[in-house]
Amino acid sequence: MFLFSACSSEENADNSGGIDLKTKISAHEWAISKAYQRVGNLTLDVDAGTVYCQFTADSVYFSEEKTVTEIDEEGKILQTSTEIVPHGHYAYIIKENKILIDNQTFTISTPTGTFVLENEDWKIVLVAK
Repeated sequence: MFLFSACSSEENADNSGGIDLKTKISAHEWAISKAYQRVGNLTLDVDAGTVYCQFTADSVYFSEEKTVTEIDEEGKILQTSTEIVPHGHYAYIIKENKILIDNQTFTISTPTGTFVLENEDWKIVLVAK
């Protein structure tokens, strides 16, 4: 599992060599712990619960972990559970060190063990657990 967290741009490492970015980013499911702003019409509320994303060959899928509480007619809590709820998906394109998601272009950098997706409005960091 992977977590998003903040990271300074000085930590950026070289993207060259080895496996391409698309292969690397689509090889895992990612958990988001911090996200600033929004991706298109999708708002990521990491304070309400864990938010995940997964890159396939051509789309990124977002989902949220929600706590569900079952209550009987008298207001007694019967059970509390957690479920993963789909929260939207977008096509993406990677070209060199850029990724286009829902008409927003992000620069991708790969500090050691992480992916940073950043533009003037957003900074999302994928960190290996």
